[in-house]
Amino acid sequence: MFYSFFLSLTLSLSLPFSSYSQPQPQEWEDIILSPSSNKTGPISILYFAQGADIQTSQYIDILTLLQNTVQFPLWIGIPQCPNNVAAIPGCLELGYSRVTTLMKKQGLREHEYTFYAGHSLGGAMTPDYVFQHSSNTNGMILLGAFLQRIYKTAKTSEGRPQFEFPVPTLTIGGELDGLCRLTRIAESLYSQVTFAADPDLAAATLPVTVIPGMNHMEFASGVPPEFVKANDLQAEITEDQAHELVVADMSAFLNSIVYPSVPSYLESLKARVKESQDFTQPITDALIMESYEQFLPPCYCETPDEYGGLQYGTCVSTPYCTGGVKWTTEASQVVMSGANSMDKVKGLTIVGADSLHFVTEEDPSCHLPHIHGNPVDNANPGSSGIPPICSSPDGCVLNITTVTQHLYHNSGEVDIWRLHFSVPWLDTGYLPIAASELLTKLKSRQAIWQAAGLIETQFNDTDPSILEGGDHDLCGEINQHAINWAFSKLPPTTQSRFEKYGQQLVIGNDLSTCIAGPCWIWDRLKFERDNEANTVNIQSVWFASENVNNYPCGEQKKIPCSSGFHYCKILSPARALEWMYVDGLRNKLSTRNL
Repeated sequence: MFYSFFLSLTLSLSLPFSSYSQPQPQEWEDIILSPSSNKTGPISILYFAQGADIQTSQYIDILTLLQNTVQFPLWIGIPQCPNNVAAIPGCLELGYSRVTTLMKKQGLREHEYTFYAGHSLGGAMTPDYVFQHSSNTNGMILLGAFLQRIYKTAKTSEGRPQFEFPVPTLTIGGELDGLCRLTRIAESLYSQVTFAADPDLAAATLPVTVIPGMNHMEFASGVPPEFVKANDLQAEITEDQAHELVVADMSAFLNSIVYPSVPSYLESLKARVKESQDFTQPITDALIMESYEQFLPPCYCETPDEYGGLQYGTCVSTPYCTGGVKWTTEASQVVMSGANSMDKVKGLTIVGADSLHFVTEEDPSCHLPHIHGNPVDNANPGSSGIPPICSSPDGCVLNITTVTQHLYHNSGEVDIWRLHFSVPWLDTGYLPIAASELLTKLKSRQAIWQAAGLIETQFNDTDPSILEGGDHDLCGEINQHAINWAFSKLPPTTQSRFEKYGQQLVIGNDLSTCIAGPCWIWDRLKFERDNEANTVNIQSVWFASENVNNYPCGEQKKIPCSSGFHYCKILSPARALEWMYVDGLRNKLSTRNL
């Protein structure tokens, strides 16, 4: 799809419109499929936009099956775009006009319903066309494509973001689609249906379904183009099986529009949506654990703390934004404390509250992790003669606030630290959607143990990495926990597939950086692939400080105290799970290996 985008961009910049709008009709490989004579009911038309570099004739099998399955006479027109690239400006408008003329020559009379559909790049371009012609459109189908985030323009009464589109739209994705990944389809399903103000209505108007075992090319027939072959995953069902399953969803959708008084069509479609929700639930769970910003954007709120500043306040989620990262609260800080694994702090309970902030932010305040509970004048419990919160870890409850920032590199959202903006053409479904890393500010193990009553705990015994002479790679332990959590969420068939073919995620030693926060900020979570060994080595970057200095400190209590921190570059559990579903299969299960 990137090839197609850049090809279309190059053509549109270098060629005048007339140079690709004037070929004679006989030069076009347009396809017209006329309905069988034994069909009765409202005459309808389906216009279909081809995928990049896929011949129009490669859609004859699946669309003929659709004609035979729907309950009404359906004309189908598949116009060819220049260079078989649907992103060429004007190609759909001109192509639909051509095939309409051809259908009329072959006997098309007045029709009652008009539908549009497209596959891959054709599916990506179809919503924009339909949006501009919605008054004459009754429905749209996207195969291996989806409604982009630019159509998330509505809000509920409480401000929750919602998708809206002027015509009913069915989205169908394949589990093993290597170009329009399952995780992006899962995002569409959750955002358009599950998270809708009226999920039952959304299941009828913006339904999303998934075909298990299907890949990208199985929406068409025959030999894939080079880009698809190089990037698609190997299917686990046959082309014929895939076509039957796709057509079943397409026909249920079209029949429900043409025959709204027949409830069985819509009930069948809604049942498929529910099946797909259940099928993609592990992905949804992982993205929620990441506090995925395409589900709900970060609040980035400034909340006063008990000291009168903003450093240690907690940002609380609202119906329209997310206050903090759930994984940081429920996993990262707990693993850092050792409360889930070490007898020395058995009985310790961590009650966490995370806040999403840009870690570069200094104004109006730098945001820092903190253990709450002591009076203002003794705010760093257990350190330098300051009383701890508890006399011992057994039965101790520590209230800890943490700070996290998502970093998204490839999902259509560009985050250059404090500049966050959308790049719609990156939202193709080809690139990973989960965060590339979670920049997480945690309280150190030393600080937690001292607050829990183990006041003699020394920094060198708890927090330094193995490469720095310590006994643990604490950030690495958190990242291993993310991998284990993600794998445990996979369905059995997905687990088996990844165990057999997947490029395994291996945690390496934590890496230190220079003794300054900016160094940690800019040093990325490391991913090193070894395709021969079929592994990926992941190394976190850590930055920690001994638990000294009292809180609050600094002029006007805004300058950070270098005391009891342990910062980690964290592997999101959603990124680990996405790897197991999609990217980790490319080394062994790409169709280029066939």
